[in-house]
Amino acid sequence: MNLNSIIFPLTFGITGFLCILNIAFAYVFRKRKTVEVISYLLVALLELAIFLFAFSLRVGIIHAVPLHLPPHLPVNRAEIGAAIAIGIGLFPVGYWHRTSASELRARMAQDAKVIKERDGGVRVRSNAPGEWMN
Repeated sequence: MNLNSIIFPLTFGITGFLCILNIAFAYVFRKRKTVEVISYLLVALLELAIFLFAFSLRVGIIHAVPLHLPPHLPVNRAEIGAAIAIGIGLFPVGYWHRTSASELRARMAQDAKVIKERDGGVRVRSNAPGEWMN
């Protein structure tokens, strides 16, 4: 099995999914800063361009990739393209929704406090032996 026969469908799936995902994020977060929404849309367009480039290469419209790599590298151009597509597609979400470790610890402590106050929101009936089977 040729490695390109695995990489190209994977690149198609990843770029298509990330394009749709960034469009969905632009819609979901449309009430936030305009810069954030525009970044989602720009990355969606870039992912669409990568998808169309890979598709036209696969169909045969484009016959060669204008990137020449030195011989004996452990990666080929398709793998580099897939990695770039993933990195570009996930960048806006990672940038706009980043959290630090201290914020994560504070959120976990706050969630633990809410769970303790509500007893976890779990009620167990003592007179219903078949309750756990539902």
